[in-house]
Amino acid sequence: MQGIDVSVDQGRIDWEKVRADGVDFAVVKATQGRGEGALTRLLPRFTVSTFKQNVLGAAAAGLDVSVYHYFTGDTTERAISEADYFLDTLEPYHDKISGYAAVDVESKTYLSGLTPARLAAAVEAFVQRVYQRGFQPLIYTNPDFLVYKLPASFQNDHDIWLAHWGVSRPLQVPYLQMWQYGVGYVDGIKGLVDLDVGYFENRDLQRVYRVGESYTMKAGDTYTNGKAVPSRLIGRTYKILQVKDGSILLDGIMSWVST
Repeated sequence: MQGIDVSVDQGRIDWEKVRADGVDFAVVKATQGRGEGALTRLLPRFTVSTFKQNVLGAAAAGLDVSVYHYFTGDTTERAISEADYFLDTLEPYHDKISGYAAVDVESKTYLSGLTPARLAAAVEAFVQRVYQRGFQPLIYTNPDFLVYKLPASFQNDHDIWLAHWGVSRPLQVPYLQMWQYGVGYVDGIKGLVDLDVGYFENRDLQRVYRVGESYTMKAGDTYTNGKAVPSRLIGRTYKILQVKDGSILLDGIMSWVST
């Protein structure tokens, strides 16, 4: 799958033209921890001004939408604070985000001086918060951080989005989901934009369900005993009471449905 990742630098985007130019997915910058530029360096965290319009526009155009946070959490406490801010920002658009909630781990200003163990602990705290809030995490980084600034075992436990430019194929890691391979021009965007390849055409990216949200029965749903949900229930909506082991317990019918 062909994709792009965008931030405020791309300005106003014509997402219909982007889709027509063969782009399948977009990763939209949502938030950042501490700023690194003159205008943002005093901020503890902030939301990108184009986030809302990009998420809504990309989703309306039919793209697979992921989002990301630029990470500056040099302690687990700061990592959790940044994660909560990121996730609170995403929450109103949960139904528009069909892909990942990624964390961008590349800040030389805030992260390069950490030991691998300390950086891994901070990133892990962020990732676990993403899971807990019902999103699918992904870690964006580059070969320098992945090989030299994180523990060797780290890449074995996480889905990775790798920025690796100027090569015919990216560094091979066990769970490589996206490869950011350079920049280029896409119809609908003025100027250059980051280009990506996604390796998730047939991904088993399971929807993360949460207690209290609604679930609408669809054709093909089954109970956990393997029996098909009867046709009379298709299209009906129920509240989720419990979630466990790839199944959800639904109010109204008090039955476990496989997810």
